[in-house]
Amino acid sequence: MMLFDSIPVMTLFPITLFLLTLEIVLSSYKASSIHWTRKLAFGNLVINVFWIALIIILLLNPLVIHPFLADMLSQVFGRSPEDISNQVNLIIFGIGFLSIISTVIDSFTGFKQSKTKKTKLQ
Repeated sequence: MMLFDSIPVMTLFPITLFLLTLEIVLSSYKASSIHWTRKLAFGNLVINVFWIALIIILLLNPLVIHPFLADMLSQVFGRSPEDISNQVNLIIFGIGFLSIISTVIDSFTGFKQSKTKKTKLQ
C-alpha cells in the first residue's frame, strides 16, 4: 500500500535535504555559541520560514498523497471513500497546523532569548 505519490515528493526532496543541512549547521552553531544574538535568531527565523513554506506547499499539493489511498482505506474500514478522504485531509491539515505553530513559537523564542542579555543556549 503506497501512501505517498513518489513524483511530487521526489521533486521536493532536494529542498528538504537543503533545509535539513541548514538546520544541522544552525544547530551546531547554536551548540558552539554561548549566547543568543540577533543574527542567530534571524537565521533561525529564516530557516523556520522556509520550513513553513515547504509544509504549505506539501499541504496544498493534492498529488502528494496517493490518489487511491481513500479507496484502499475505505475497503479496510468499510466506510465510504468520501468519509475517509475527509478524515485523511483533516489529519494532514491538523499535523501541518501544529508544525506551523511549533515553528512560529520557536522563532518567537529565539528573538525573545536574543533580547535578554547573557541567555545561555539550551
